[in-house]
Amino acid sequence: MPRLFVAIDLPAAIKDSILRLRVDDLPPARWTRREALHLTLHFIGQVPASQASAYAPALAHVLAPPFELRISGIGQFPTEARPRVIWAGIENSPALRALHGSVGQALAGANFLPEPRRYHPHITLMRFKKPLRRGTASRWIQAHQDFHCPPFTVTHFTLYESKRRANGNVYYQPLARYPLAALPG
Repeated sequence: MPRLFVAIDLPAAIKDSILRLRVDDLPPARWTRREALHLTLHFIGQVPASQASAYAPALAHVLAPPFELRISGIGQFPTEARPRVIWAGIENSPALRALHGSVGQALAGANFLPEPRRYHPHITLMRFKKPLRRGTASRWIQAHQDFHCPPFTVTHFTLYESKRRANGNVYYQPLARYPLAALPG
C-alpha cells in the first residue's frame, strides 16, 4: 500500500540555510536529510492503491495563486519536557492556510478523511529516538530562536509517495506536481 502526503518543496537556498543549523547538533538527534526537507500540507498515510489513484486527479482541481512564505522560529513537539521532534516554524500566512484548505477539500472529494488536529505548518529538522533530558532541547532552541530565512515564493505543491530503499532509508518519490497560477477574474 502506498504511503502518501502532499507537500510544498523548499528552494535550494532555503535548504542550505536550514542545514547550517547542523553545526550545533543535538546527539542523539537524527537530522532530516536535505532531500527530505519539505513543508507538509496534508499527510494522507497508507492507502490501498485503488484509493491512491484517486488523489492525483482530485488535486489537479486545486486553484490557488503563487504566494510568499517565510520560515521563522524553532520549536518542538510534543512537549518541552519530552521532545521528539524539533522543527522550524512558518510565519502566519493566510495564503498557506487557504492552500491547505483547498488541498484538503480536493482530497475529501476523493474520500480522504483529514486529520482532526489543527494544522501546524512546520519543517521537521530533527527527531529523537529517545526523549532528551529535560531542558537539553530547550537550550538549543533558545540559542536558535531567532532563526529565519528570507521569504520565498511557493509556485507549486507536490503529491509524494514515501518509499523505503533496500538499505532501510526512506525517500520521497514525487507522483504529481501541481503548479499554482493567478486566479481568473
